[in-house]
Amino acid sequence: MERNHTMSEAQRNKWGILQVVNMGTLISTLDVGIVNVSLPIMAKQFSVSLAQIQWVATIYLLTMVVLLPFMGKLSDRMERRTIYSYGFLIFGIGSLCIAISHGFAALLLSRCLQGIGATMIMANSQAIVRQVFPDHERGRALGINAVVISVGTLSGPALGGLLLEIADWPWLFWINVPIALAACFLGFRWFPRGTGESVRTPFDFVGTVLLGAGACLLMIAAESIKEQGAFSAAAWLEGAIGIGLLVALWLQGRRIDYGIVDRELFSRRKVWVGNAGSFLINLAQTATLIPVTFYLQSQLGYSAWSTGALLMLQPLLMGIVAPFAGWFRDKYGGTFPIAAGALLCAVSMLFVVLAPGVTPVSIGLQLSVFGIGIGLFHATNNAEIMSAAPASKSSLAGSLLALVRYLGQIAGIGLATLLVGSMGQPGAAMESVGMLLRVLFGLCFVFCLLVALSGRLPKKKQNSAGISA
Repeated sequence: MERNHTMSEAQRNKWGILQVVNMGTLISTLDVGIVNVSLPIMAKQFSVSLAQIQWVATIYLLTMVVLLPFMGKLSDRMERRTIYSYGFLIFGIGSLCIAISHGFAALLLSRCLQGIGATMIMANSQAIVRQVFPDHERGRALGINAVVISVGTLSGPALGGLLLEIADWPWLFWINVPIALAACFLGFRWFPRGTGESVRTPFDFVGTVLLGAGACLLMIAAESIKEQGAFSAAAWLEGAIGIGLLVALWLQGRRIDYGIVDRELFSRRKVWVGNAGSFLINLAQTATLIPVTFYLQSQLGYSAWSTGALLMLQPLLMGIVAPFAGWFRDKYGGTFPIAAGALLCAVSMLFVVLAPGVTPVSIGLQLSVFGIGIGLFHATNNAEIMSAAPASKSSLAGSLLALVRYLGQIAGIGLATLLVGSMGQPGAAMESVGMLLRVLFGLCFVFCLLVALSGRLPKKKQNSAGISA
C-alpha cells in the first residue's frame, strides 16, 4: 500500500523528477568533454606529459564503460532510488576531491570516483523515466532527455573553454558540488520507493573484466594511431586484441544466462535492433564531428568562436526536433521517426561526399540535416528500447543503452583518427585531406543507411507475454 502511494505521488511529480534526471544526465555527460580543454593547463601544473594527462579524460569514460552493465543489474536488484541518489553524492565527492587534488595520482583516483558516481546516475536515468511515465508520455519525456544527453556531450569543450576564461581549472569541478548535493536531496525526496523486481542471478564478473580490458585496449589503440600514425603495428595489435576480447564477451554472454550481454533483453527485436542502430548513429556522429572541427580551423582558417558557432547548429536543431519526435512516437508509434531520422543522417553525409568542394556551406548543411535526423532518431529509439525491456530489467536496459552510446563514440574516434588523423599536421595537403574526409563521410553514409533499412528486417514471431509497459 505504501509503495502504491509513493508511486502515485511520483507520477504526480513526474515532470519535476524528469528535471532532476536531466540534471544528472547533464553533469555526467558534460564532464566527458568539459575537462579536455583544461588538460594542457593541468599537465603543466602537475608536471606530466600530455600523453599522461590524457588519462584524466580516459579514466572517467573507461570507468563508465566498465561499470555501466554491472551497475544496471545491481540497480534492478536493489532500490533504484537509493543507487541513483547516492550516485549524485559520490559524483559530488569525486568532483570535490578533483578540485583540491595536489598530486597526479590523487587526481586520477578522484576522477575514477567521479566516474563511479556518474555510472550510478547514467545506469538509472532512463529507467526512472520509464518507471514514472506511462507509455503514451514516455517518448516525449525521453525526447527531452535525449536533448540533454546531446547538449551535455557536445557543449562540454565550449563551456569548459568559457569557464577557463574567467576562472582556474578547479572551478570546472567545484560547480558540480552544489548541483550534485541538490539533486541527491531531491532524489531521496521525490523518487519512488521500492526494491528491484529482477530474479537474483550471479553477476558476470568475467564479462565485466573482458569488457573493461577490451574497451581499454581500443582506447589505447586510438591514442597510438594519433601519436604514431595509421600504420603503427602496436596500434593494430592493440586494436585486434581489444576486438578479440569484445568477441569473447559476446561468446561469454551466449554461454551463460546472467551475462552482461543479457540474452532475455537481446532476444527482443526492438532492443537489439535499437542498440545496434544507436551504436552506428553515435559512431557516425563522433567520426564526422571531430574532423569537421579540425578542418574548419586548420584548413579553412576559422577561429575557435566561429567553429563553435557553426557546430552549435547540430544540437540546436536536435533540441527543437527531439521533443516533437517523442510526441509523434507516443501518438502514432516509433517506426516512422526512427527510419526517417536515420535516413536524414545518411542524406546529410552526401552534402560533404558529393559537394564540389568541402566548404563551410556544405559542412553547415550536413550539421543541420544530421541534427534533425538524430533528433528524430534518438528520442524515439530510446523510448522504443526502454518500453520493450521488461520492468525488472529496465536499469540494465538503460545502462546498456548508455554503454552502446559510449562504445559508438570510441569507435567513431578510432575511425576518424585512422582516416584523417594527419589533419592539422604540417605538410598535410588540403586536397588529400579533403578526399579522405569524403571517404570518411561516405562510410558514415553507409552506416546510417543500414540503420534506416533495419526496420525492414524480417520480424520473428515472439510471445509478447511478460513485456510490461
